[in-house]
Amino acid sequence: MSQGQQEKENNSGGFADSLREIQGEYMMLGELYEKQKSYGQRLSEMMKTLQFEVDTVIPIRPEALGRPCRAAYLVSEGVVLVFDTTGAMTSKPLYTLPSEAIISIIQECTPELQRLLSEKRRSESTKVKSMERVLKELKKAQATFKQTKRDEAVADEEDEASPPEEQGPQKETAEVLPPARNTRDSFAFRGSFGEKRDVATVSS
Repeated sequence: MSQGQQEKENNSGGFADSLREIQGEYMMLGELYEKQKSYGQRLSEMMKTLQFEVDTVIPIRPEALGRPCRAAYLVSEGVVLVFDTTGAMTSKPLYTLPSEAIISIIQECTPELQRLLSEKRRSESTKVKSMERVLKELKKAQATFKQTKRDEAVADEEDEASPPEEQGPQKETAEVLPPARNTRDSFAFRGSFGEKRDVATVSS
């Protein structure tokens, strides 16, 4: 084999190796792009969830965007509003921004989100304590009511079980009338017989 042929084979072999390396680099780069996209979406969803709890627009410093602008805000649904130097407004979902912008915006908004969430937690904790206090009072009132009902039921059962009070014999208060006299006998003795006796005495 001539020297020229060997050089061609070496060059072709080196070219094939280079192609395989390029293909491998390209595949790994594509995987990294997919991971960046996936991570960006997950980070955006997390920020959306946290911001939903506080329901507040969070301002973003222009430096965090890496480009000059008049103002920028993270609003609900994980959307970034940007007012450029001319006052024109643009809005984009957070996950569609470049990876470095996503990281910078999250780092910018995290302290404010933490403060707002802490305030809301304290507020909700106060509400829960108030509700617990009222619930305890209602439970006490309910227990007292149930005890009262039980006491009344026991008293009713005792009244039903006890024998009736003995009552003394009733005294007859009917008026006792004197025995009736025979009107005819009374008239005979007082009137007729007496008169007859008197007459007999006079005649004798």
